[in-house]
Amino acid sequence: MILKQLSPVTLQEQLYNKLLKSIDDGRYKPGDKIPTEYQLAEMFSVSRVTVRNAIQRLVNEGYIVKKQGKGSFVKEKVFKSKLHFDNSFTANCLMNNAKPSTEIIEATLIKGSDDLLEKLKCKSGKLIKITRVRKVDDNPCIVEIDYLPDRFKFLLSKDLTDASLTTLIENNTDSIPTKFIDNFTISYSNKESSEYLGCPLSTPLLKIEQTVLNQDEEIIYLNTQYILTSKYIYSKT
Repeated sequence: MILKQLSPVTLQEQLYNKLLKSIDDGRYKPGDKIPTEYQLAEMFSVSRVTVRNAIQRLVNEGYIVKKQGKGSFVKEKVFKSKLHFDNSFTANCLMNNAKPSTEIIEATLIKGSDDLLEKLKCKSGKLIKITRVRKVDDNPCIVEIDYLPDRFKFLLSKDLTDASLTTLIENNTDSIPTKFIDNFTISYSNKESSEYLGCPLSTPLLKIEQTVLNQDEEIIYLNTQYILTSKYIYSKT
C-alpha cells in the first residue's frame, strides 16, 4: 500500500484517512492493536515522523489510545448526545449517524410505592413501570426506567422498542409534555444494572432523574436513566 506522492493531499493526511477508514470499516475493531510506527512506515513507504503525526491526530480525536510499552489501540466508541432531554433516544442517535436499538426488560402494571403514587397523584395504587436498555451500535449504554400513572395503560399495548413516550402520550391523550426537570447525580451499578450494561459491579454511572410535566404543570411521568459514560456522554454543544 503506497500513498500518492504527487497528490495535493499530504502524506500525513492520506495516512490518517486510510487508518480512520480502517477503523470505521471495522478492519480495526475497538480493542485491536494497530501496527507499530515501524510497520506502518514500511507498509505505506513513508517516514516514521509522518506515521507518528497521523497516529497522534487519531489519538487527539479519540479514535486511538496509546498504552506505554504496549502500543496503540483502537478505543471503544463513545456516543455523544446533545443536552436536549426532550429529544428521544432514537432521534438523538439518528442525528449523530449512530444505530439505536432498545431491549425491553419489562412493561407492566405494578403496585406503586407511597412516594411514587403521591408524586404522580395516582389514587388507584397502580403504576406503569417500563424498563428498557438502550444501545448505540449494539453496545448497551443506558438503563432507563419510567413510572407513569395507570391512566396511560394504553402504552402497554404499544411497541415501546424505539418509541418516544412523550410522542405516544401527546398523540394518544390530551396531555402534552412541555416541561422537563432534570437532576444529576452519580450512582454505582448494582448486580442488575451491571448485567444489563456489561460492566463490573460498582461501576460509576451518571444518574439522571427526570420529571416530565404537561401543559397544566401536572407530573405525567418520572424517568430515571443510569448511563455508562464510557459508552455514552451528554455534551452541551
